[in-house]
Amino acid sequence: MKTKVAVIGSGVSGMSTAIMLQIFGFDVSIYSKILPESKHKDPKFGSLFPSASIIPHSVFHPQQDQIFQESNTLFSGLHYSSFPGLLVHDHFELYGYEAKTPDYAKQITGFNTLSDLDWTPKHPQIQIQSGYRFNCFFADWNIYFPSLIDRFKNSGGTIIEQNIDLNSPDKLSEDIIINCSGLGAHELKDESSDPLILMGHLVRILDTPPLSSSSGNPISYNFTPGLKHYSDSNQTPLDVYCYPRENDWILGGSRFTGTLDKDGNWISNDDLSTTFPAQIEKLNTEIIQHTFGINVNDLDKREYLYSYRYVRNKINGLRLENDQNTDQLMIHNYGHGGAGVTLSWGCAFRILNMIYKKINNATVSLPEVSEQLSAANIRS
Repeated sequence: MKTKVAVIGSGVSGMSTAIMLQIFGFDVSIYSKILPESKHKDPKFGSLFPSASIIPHSVFHPQQDQIFQESNTLFSGLHYSSFPGLLVHDHFELYGYEAKTPDYAKQITGFNTLSDLDWTPKHPQIQIQSGYRFNCFFADWNIYFPSLIDRFKNSGGTIIEQNIDLNSPDKLSEDIIINCSGLGAHELKDESSDPLILMGHLVRILDTPPLSSSSGNPISYNFTPGLKHYSDSNQTPLDVYCYPRENDWILGGSRFTGTLDKDGNWISNDDLSTTFPAQIEKLNTEIIQHTFGINVNDLDKREYLYSYRYVRNKINGLRLENDQNTDQLMIHNYGHGGAGVTLSWGCAFRILNMIYKKINNATVSLPEVSEQLSAANIRS
């Protein structure tokens, strides 16, 4: 008889984990407060809004570089097997000041510093002082996430619309419980009553032309112009970005900190978060006009969105561990901040090995998991 697993949460972390466990022979059911196919716009369900760059932004974990490397390896296998909606962009991270190159740059392909580049997206007035380019996986969310759902269901998975009390997991009949509830995890008794949350703002522009390089790859960028041009109230520099997808662009971004009150209402730590940041449209419009010759103001089909990302805090950050307070095997996987998509497969890989170690006293290698994941995608 197959071991039964309950995954709580139907966002990208829950869906990726469920698929991973399916492939390795587990009988998986997903429990979700709201079905993932629904068209609601609740900002608390962050997986409905990701720009979906595979870059470890706004996440804290002592092993995040290793988890990112594992996730990137699995994304690479999925891309090789043509998983729907998974693309490679020529991606640029650009700064209007001298910025430190992050540690994750050592793990990515096609990396070039600004001094090695003949061409970058540019702003007409703000000079780029530092930056880099690399080959970046992107998930076109209009295609990728529905494909994950279909992959799970077509392999016999069940999604149950039910709100689960995380403090009473013994009410579930499954042998193993995986908590991928995202922001909902702040309701756990051992969590802080003041969760650290990031609010992110997005503009979705529809019916857009492609932004492509000479090689034909889509071009995307993050641009941090500096304190003079865009920052929060704590004088932390903020960036804007443009991520093109098949039929639209996503313009962002913001990372305003706040928390939730006891009724789940947003409490801002920054009054600037109460209005949509004008810099998102202004700076992106200027860059796109100057670089690509496209007048963004002519593209009038727009949607303004915002969502929350559960960070927890810089000390605790991503929680990826067994719960020691339950009789059942319960594994927590939440607090991904702005890297839910980025770390989704790496976290799923680690959860698989936590379970294997518990029930089989063995582990599964990353190459084997990548091969099985890719093969399952080709078969489906």
